[in-house]
Amino acid sequence: MKHFSIITGCLLIIFSTSIYTVTAGTDTLRIYVSPDGDDKNPGTQISPFKSIEKARGIIRIRHKECQDQPIVVYIEEGYYYLNSPVIFSSIDSGTEDAPVLYTAGNGQKPVFTGSKELKEWKILKDKRKLNLLDPSVRGKIFVTDLKRSGITNYGDPTKSGSRPELYCNSSLQTLARWPDNGLTKAGLSRGKTELPATYTGERGTREGAFEYIEERISRWANENDIRAGGYWYWDWSEEYHRVERIDTLSRTVFIREPFHRYGYKDSLRYYGLNLFCEIDKPGEWYLDRQTGLLYWFPPEGINPDKAEVRLTMFSAPYMIELRNCSNITIKGLAFQESRGSAVLISNGNNCKITDCRIERFGLDGIHIKEGSNHSISGCLLRSFGYGGIKITGGNRKNLIPAGHIVEHTIVENFSLFKRTYEPAIHLTGCGMRINNNRMRFSSSSAMRLEGNDFLIEYNQISNVVSESDDQGGIDIFYNPSYQGIVIRYNHWSDITGGTRHGAAGVRLDDMISGVHIFGNIFERCGALHFGGVQIHGGKDNVVENNLFYKCFAAVSFSPWGEERWLRQLDSPVIKTKIYEEVNINSPVYLKKYPLLNDLRNNPDKNTVINNMIVDCKNMFLRNNNSQIIKNNYSVDSENRSIEKLCSPEIMKNYGLEPIPFNKIGP
Repeated sequence: MKHFSIITGCLLIIFSTSIYTVTAGTDTLRIYVSPDGDDKNPGTQISPFKSIEKARGIIRIRHKECQDQPIVVYIEEGYYYLNSPVIFSSIDSGTEDAPVLYTAGNGQKPVFTGSKELKEWKILKDKRKLNLLDPSVRGKIFVTDLKRSGITNYGDPTKSGSRPELYCNSSLQTLARWPDNGLTKAGLSRGKTELPATYTGERGTREGAFEYIEERISRWANENDIRAGGYWYWDWSEEYHRVERIDTLSRTVFIREPFHRYGYKDSLRYYGLNLFCEIDKPGEWYLDRQTGLLYWFPPEGINPDKAEVRLTMFSAPYMIELRNCSNITIKGLAFQESRGSAVLISNGNNCKITDCRIERFGLDGIHIKEGSNHSISGCLLRSFGYGGIKITGGNRKNLIPAGHIVEHTIVENFSLFKRTYEPAIHLTGCGMRINNNRMRFSSSSAMRLEGNDFLIEYNQISNVVSESDDQGGIDIFYNPSYQGIVIRYNHWSDITGGTRHGAAGVRLDDMISGVHIFGNIFERCGALHFGGVQIHGGKDNVVENNLFYKCFAAVSFSPWGEERWLRQLDSPVIKTKIYEEVNINSPVYLKKYPLLNDLRNNPDKNTVINNMIVDCKNMFLRNNNSQIIKNNYSVDSENRSIEKLCSPEIMKNYGLEPIPFNKIGP
């Protein structure tokens, strides 16, 4: 039978014949955890526990008696291998005056990981397999039997949350594919059901069948688990499919159902993956799920027996879960290599993720779901198959803010697998702040906003929308009740993608209205039909006191006109959004957003005022003369830096407010 007792300044727990003692000072209870520890130890610095779960159990016992003492759990340096998620609940919470802190020991770097190291590599000598490869790589391919490493869960190469990833010395390896980079074009779509031509004149078919052009694709016909990823119709909607078969006589790729919801157009963009025969580039690998053999072409100079080669195994949705928790801080820890996501915070209040390093996850980094006043600060998030941070919270009907914050955080190399609409930060709800962060390197957008009263300030956003189309560094889409959004003092740079429509720094898409864009720097933004700011069918947006530097255009418009505007306002979809999900005629909305009183009038009326436009190819695109455009200055840079152009010395000469360049970024 288990017994425990609590003594002032000391926690004494007796389990059968073992005695555990965790010492506490007069102010703080301190618990220590080490990968070299033992859960039978007393949990002191000299004799630490082995698992964070043991420390959690001690805290639960303490909290049954009282919650009047701050608690610190020191996690010492080393690797902590997880087979199941660590879940915290309300009983693990601290209080405002007595919080609970899980933190790295002083100067130490503890790592929670969900991958397993692979050993026993051998050079591939199977002649039948070698004959399938390009002659140039024969003798360079290594193989290991996963079953010898105790691995039998091979996952699915294109299924969310199930995909294994291979890493060598922390560097992501590439599932064998072709083309090695980018995409290739198909010929004609060959499905049975022809689709109507789009407004752009593009044609396609409903069923997944298309002509391949490159002869090398004929080599794929003998592969048994081919996958294809692509932009099958629109270049803002990519998807992965299993390939049913390849007909080399008709040179046709047949996709296995279910088909893409938009169909398949002529000259679509795609690539093949999970192809043994395409292991032809250092870093590529292939897993035969029938035999459990993993084949790998190591990067140049890498000896597989001396490198740290790891395969992600952890497949639970999250590594760490804080459910209904309050006043818990996780600080200075690293989480890495899982098929799922890293951290979940759901409900509760005032939980913090601080100074953490979160890398190499198949899905996302951090989810915050509801609750209030949670924060992410000083973190590095890198290398995600999907997005970085997803946050929901607040009450949009009553405009009650969530109070969630993301600040001084870096999110980069995201949307690696799901190539569209998986941004670095995605907000849904009401009343949140995103400030002093850096977001960069993605095929798609850096931010997506769905809600009210968001403050986006002092962030750096660069090198996004590199592959997809019709998007921006920040996207806000199709809901005129999204009001109270302020985007100020951010630096948007090198957003110049797009394939047909374009890419923008800020994209206000389909009826987005009432957004204030103030004091931003747009550097080399815009392409095709988009400027640094793109406004598509919205009204009452204000673009003020910004610096546009070497952009394709400063601001671009896509005017709708009165007929289209009213037709959309009266559509069932928009009526649901503005009268059922919220009520824009309610006193709380009309008081806070008085412009909603005039929502049906003056469509396409936006204000672009007091901006400096430097060395841009165009000032404005598609201005239908319903916009209010005044006091915008076209300026030659004269080789002056952006920092110089933002200074009081320059800006005040044009009657503009200086932009605080040195305050932008983490």
